Amino acid sequence: MWRWFLLHPSADFGWAALAVLLWLGIALLARQPLMLENVDPGARRTLFQTLATLAGATAGLTLTSVSMLINVLGKKAAPGQRELPLEKLSATHRRQIGEVFLFAIPGLGLLVVAALVTVILEGDAVTGLWIPQALVFVLAFASVLALLRVAWALRRVLAIATA
Repeated sequence: MWRWFLLHPSADFGWAALAVLLWLGIALLARQPLMLENVDPGARRTLFQTLATLAGATAGLTLTSVSMLINVLGKKAAPGQRELPLEKLSATHRRQIGEVFLFAIPGLGLLVVAALVTVILEGDAVTGLWIPQALVFVLAFASVLALLRVAWALRRVLAIATA
């Protein structure tokens, strides 16, 4: 199951949508607001601005990690020296590691945009808009799953590099 999760990053959006649909279903059954419609406008704005900031910063950090990863995975041993541990990775494994990082960045970028659009659309209204909020939460959940995969990939690369 873990291997399937690692090799199918596009499923993150499905898992995230399922989580938000479950949230919406429970809210409907309990006759509660669907998302954060009744939360104080200032608190909603702060939450969505914070999500946008965190997603933007994390996307930048992930992009920086990609450039470092390219240098690490592309490094070759000097002639006559023993092969470096990361040189033993197949091209398929190198591609999979790169895809883990590259898949996380667009989701984080979409989260930044969606969170800021939600702030703008809601303005100072007393009640929030549940549809853009639901979209933000789908993207946030999917981004968390993608970042878990990135953390796993970093751990594996570090373990291989120090073997």
